[in-house]
Amino acid sequence: MLKSLISKVFSKEQSQVVCGCMKVSDLDIKKAIKNGASSFEEVQAVTKVGTGCGNCVEGNKVLVNELLLKKKIAENQIVCGCKKVTAKDIVNAVKNGAKSFEEVQTVTKVGTGCGNCVESNKALVALLLK
Repeated sequence: MLKSLISKVFSKEQSQVVCGCMKVSDLDIKKAIKNGASSFEEVQAVTKVGTGCGNCVEGNKVLVNELLLKKKIAENQIVCGCKKVTAKDIVNAVKNGAKSFEEVQTVTKVGTGCGNCVESNKALVALLLK
């Protein structure tokens, strides 16, 4: 057990190439998001991911969207401006037993104002329910 703890303390985060043509790693994508990229297109502009053959685009869109959702949770961003619902409000609704977007919506009122945030919050709920 001690050996396991020591290896965790001294190990650096391993990177994985996610775009062979442009030699972009998952850490490059994480860095772009950390530095403010807020969509796949913005990550692509910074890293050039998916601009070679294009075979990795769909998989990397999924990765970017998942990382953006995790950032929303970590930063407790407001995810519904009309109702002032935060990412943690949605996390708490799921923790307290909500099993669908509609159940989260009933508890938090997310997406019941203008409705512009419904699709992105459905994706957030889907990620939490995985």
